[in-house]
Amino acid sequence: MKVMLVFPPTTVYGDDPSVPPVVQPLGLAYLGAYLEQEGHEVNILDGRGSREDTTRTPTYTRFGIPDEEILRRVEDFGPDVLGISNMFTAYSGDPHRITKLIKDRHPKLPVIFGGSHPSEFPELVMKDKNVDMVVKGEGEVTFAELLTKIENKESLNDILGLTYRDGDRVIQNPPRERMADINSLPLPARHLLPMDVYIKESMRHEFIMRKPAGAMVTSRGCPQKCVFCTVRAVWGRDWAGRHPSKVVDEIEFLQEKYNMREVSFLDDDLGRDIPRLAALCDEIIRRKVDIRWTTPNGVAHWLLNENLLDKMKASGCYRLTFGIESGNKETRKFIKKKVPLEQATKMIAHANKIGLWTICTFILGFPYEKKEHMRDSIRYAIDSGTDMAVFYLLLPHPTSDVYSVFKKEGLLDLDPIMDP
Repeated sequence: MKVMLVFPPTTVYGDDPSVPPVVQPLGLAYLGAYLEQEGHEVNILDGRGSREDTTRTPTYTRFGIPDEEILRRVEDFGPDVLGISNMFTAYSGDPHRITKLIKDRHPKLPVIFGGSHPSEFPELVMKDKNVDMVVKGEGEVTFAELLTKIENKESLNDILGLTYRDGDRVIQNPPRERMADINSLPLPARHLLPMDVYIKESMRHEFIMRKPAGAMVTSRGCPQKCVFCTVRAVWGRDWAGRHPSKVVDEIEFLQEKYNMREVSFLDDDLGRDIPRLAALCDEIIRRKVDIRWTTPNGVAHWLLNENLLDKMKASGCYRLTFGIESGNKETRKFIKKKVPLEQATKMIAHANKIGLWTICTFILGFPYEKKEHMRDSIRYAIDSGTDMAVFYLLLPHPTSDVYSVFKKEGLLDLDPIMDP
């Protein structure tokens, strides 16, 4: 079948200063590669486009290609099925708007939503009559099975991980278990992406040591239970890592195909399996791969040790991000950060000693957090010796545990806003 996968534009409203990053939609690239492996013809449309594809009005700013261009590309490809990525609840209006745009022109085209937002709120998303189905969680196997059923005009009632419409009823099938071996997945279908756009963006980035740079993932999931986190919406609490040799194969591919000189590992929990991380470093060193790498999403400092930091440095790592989140013991207990800060301080000190840059991230605005608690975070940032400290305001996402606290205390109710 002909399948088009769409990453929608992103719209911000009012005085919101947010600027979405120009990055590869690796989730769609993984899905696209898997579907190609199953024999389907796949096209990926990154509707967010480049920095030049921005429309500003007095009330909103839209980051992405125009509606007319989206329609043209859909019609030029002529898909049998349309998959829409809906990753972010805060921007979930854009996928619905794009779906209406396409459905108004092509009402019989099946539209399937996937991503973290519909995985957590499938019934809410299905209130939009333009959405025909939702693939929940890890999508490769579910989407491939769905295409087979659609092609053969068979019932959808036995596809695990699928929510679909049957007349006026919305049917939720049982969830699908996580893939047993992610090493069986093909490399992301970057040949379906406008890689020149992402390479150009990396060349203008001031915090990159070696350009051009790219992104990849070496594992899926995170078993931690931080109250602000939303990872479970797609991956549950499971974690699975790719074999170090497979990871280094991909690094070498990026070097040979796109001249990448630096990679960002976008894992949610890169260091969950310390022997695997050490083996990854060893494999880079053994093959004499000349690469620089970073951990922008963070790495669990409490799983690291000084010997491993030495090995990471030797393999090309030059910048580590540590999710400290709070410098106050009471707040850390609330957010379920159980490891004493002294361990993070020790890792920062050794990183400084061997020449690894460190970034510590903090979150302000937890329920019951006092001003003095926030000042503790600032003091820790100053005293810890970290190179950079980044402070975020808490976004109590509806899929996070902390949202229920806000709702219980009568501080926040996003339900009406999320209704498509």
